[in-house]
Amino acid sequence: ADVTFATLVHPDATLGRAVELGVGTIVAPGARLSTQILLGDHCQIDQNATIGHDTTLGSFVRVNPTAYVSGDVTIGDRTLIGANSTVLQGLTVGSDVIVGAGAVVVSDVPDGVTVKGVPAR
Repeated sequence: ADVTFATLVHPDATLGRAVELGVGTIVAPGARLSTQILLGDHCQIDQNATIGHDTTLGSFVRVNPTAYVSGDVTIGDRTLIGANSTVLQGLTVGSDVIVGAGAVVVSDVPDGVTVKGVPAR
């Protein structure tokens, strides 16, 4: 059966230039996406989350409320960025990763791990 998934952007979200959203992606109120951003299919960018410039998110990525993803970051598929966490600039976060709430990611994160704390380990 053919299935169509809507891509939804709340009117109170801000999207800069050259932002590409995958099928089924949801951008919540207060979310801020700067420029040159590529989001895969079925991503969720929650309330007041920020995605910096030149960032790529894989499919099925969730960025929880008030999380901050700095510029030039790559995030793999099926990864969760916890509420009020920060991923610093220029890093890669692998697929199937969980970044705990309030964590500060200061180095690359390999696939399939959970990191938490400040700095995230």
